[in-house]
Amino acid sequence: MSPEPSTLADKNQAYFDTLASPSNRHPWMKDLTNQIQTELIARLDWIGILANNNQDAPGASEQTTPRIRLLDYACGSGELSRTLLPYVSEARGIDVSGAMVREYNDHALAAGIPEEKMHAVQGNILAPSLPPSESQEIPFAEKEWFDFDIILLSMALHHVPSPSDAITKLTARLAQGGVLIIIDWLLSSIVYHDSGEPRFGLPSHHGGGNNNHAHNVVPGSEHTITRAGFEKEEMEGFFRDAGCVDVGFLGFEEMTRLGDGEGAVEQKLFVARTRKG
Repeated sequence: MSPEPSTLADKNQAYFDTLASPSNRHPWMKDLTNQIQTELIARLDWIGILANNNQDAPGASEQTTPRIRLLDYACGSGELSRTLLPYVSEARGIDVSGAMVREYNDHALAAGIPEEKMHAVQGNILAPSLPPSESQEIPFAEKEWFDFDIILLSMALHHVPSPSDAITKLTARLAQGGVLIIIDWLLSSIVYHDSGEPRFGLPSHHGGGNNNHAHNVVPGSEHTITRAGFEKEEMEGFFRDAGCVDVGFLGFEEMTRLGDGEGAVEQKLFVARTRKG
């Protein structure tokens, strides 16, 4: 019998390994991904990806389109990398789940996408830093894992131990002027359906720790979640602390439903973007 996962990263890895196969994903998860894909495409200019920078357009070449490198962190099976691939020169993914990484690379291979264009690896660059007295090898220290033009972190910030630290570490891997995009839950938008009638309000202990709303909605995920969501002012503070500028924050117009029947929750998503100053 395998030992129980001990760290938050281990718990996330074990949980998302079980979701790597599309057949294991809840229908609402697929709807959620479709919603995010639609929003990304609709907001390419706003988030810093020129909509006319289609690398696959007729006549496009390295000489006619700027080179744009994307890091899709917590990339999952690559749906969002594939969504943005026509607008970037290179997509790199990192995920703690080895099973998700295999799905990511298998999809790229099946689509005939060369490895130099789209490829993911398993790893964790957001692990809590050790005290200075303890030796620690910097993960992904090679040059290829820095100077990205765009870093995307979608639906993962609520799974990390320190959102502020995560944003600072991701910002360090951007090129000067590079864009960081965060997509996650808007905390104050939660509506519960656990009593058969909609009920608006914040979950208990919403500032940290495990959140009650996750337990009934996605059984098995409760030990992987540190936050129920974030607010605009909080995200702006995270970005300022990381030395970022030109902050933007937009809430999705439509609510997203998590789960079905009793215990279901509706919540809005947001997309936040900023540039490395």
